[in-house]
Amino acid sequence: MSYKTILACLTSEFTAGHLLPAACGLARRFNAHLTGLHTREAFVPYSGIAIAADDVTFGDFNNRVAEEDHRIEMQFQAATDQAGCMAEWRSQAARSPDATDELLESAIRSDLAIALFPDSQQERFDQRGFQKDLVVHSGRPVLLLPDDWCDKPIGTRILAAWKPTREAARALHDGLPFLKTAAFAEIVTIEEHPHEAAEFSTEGHEIARVLSRHGVTAEVRQIQDREYGTGTRLLMEAASQQCDLLIMGGCGHSRLHRLIFGNASAHVLREARIPVLMSG
Repeated sequence: MSYKTILACLTSEFTAGHLLPAACGLARRFNAHLTGLHTREAFVPYSGIAIAADDVTFGDFNNRVAEEDHRIEMQFQAATDQAGCMAEWRSQAARSPDATDELLESAIRSDLAIALFPDSQQERFDQRGFQKDLVVHSGRPVLLLPDDWCDKPIGTRILAAWKPTREAARALHDGLPFLKTAAFAEIVTIEEHPHEAAEFSTEGHEIARVLSRHGVTAEVRQIQDREYGTGTRLLMEAASQQCDLLIMGGCGHSRLHRLIFGNASAHVLREARIPVLMSG
């Protein structure tokens, strides 16, 4: 397994500038086809506002959107030309107030989607939170990067979070292209409640044997944690091992569970300062 079609979610000029170095590097590393997608903002009149948009307003809006689109395309072309990777530019108009629809359609047809971590200060109103939607609904792995990561190495030292759930299993197997070439890999199981001790005593070793048949050598660590939440503990362990990639399942609990106990993936989305590969 490898990543042969990679989608770069270029949602803004800021995103393009900070995401493209890593995206181009991964495209070269995996000899993959890199698709750069920008979803152009849709003109959406708000109901209840008794102001008719005239031709001048439409014209100004369309000009602004077209200029932004052109600048992002130039960023993409310059970065991919310099990297020498196979590349394709796509510009699609959002068809609704939620531009996530276009991003999701393209992610479904890719092996890997790459985006920056959520940032309400940098994202357009119609794109906010699209990362979670990609993780939950695309069926594809999503690699999320801090905006200051640029061209630093990704996946030389990997922490993989494991528990026997669909999301965790999907994430581990989606992360195999990284795991197979990592210099260091550690599988971590976190026992959050005393009654789970027996259940988790062998879980990490079982999945490590599964990965070994794919040529992956991974250390196993079981953590008993009563003080910190799972998300915090994972980030602490990743920092202590100097990891440059965290692999984990995303959004695997019901809304009620997240309300009562919190959610590790949501915490990681907010706080991680290293790349994170999530699958839903």
